[in-house]
Amino acid sequence: MKQYDRDGAPGRMVSVFITGIVIGSVATFLLCPQSGRESRGQIRDYVRRKGEDLNDLQDRTVETYQDIVSGTRKGLEDIQETIKEAVHAGLDEFRKELKDIRSQS
Repeated sequence: MKQYDRDGAPGRMVSVFITGIVIGSVATFLLCPQSGRESRGQIRDYVRRKGEDLNDLQDRTVETYQDIVSGTRKGLEDIQETIKEAVHAGLDEFRKELKDIRSQS
């Protein structure tokens, strides 16, 4: 039974993937029923659209990140305020109990 070297697999997979892209692209251009000028125009339009899509994705990613950070800060501020209120309520109760104990003595 043949054993495979798993350490080199990711690099090998990437090279196979890139080779497939190159072969597919060349075959597409050779078998394409339109002129080179039309093909270049379609490629240019496709690349432009994908660039715009990537810019939109980047903008949405930044907005989502900012929303998460903002929400996290707000959540932490709410927790901090709740803890402060609990501590103050506890101190008030402690003072009342202490006053009651002193008045009973």
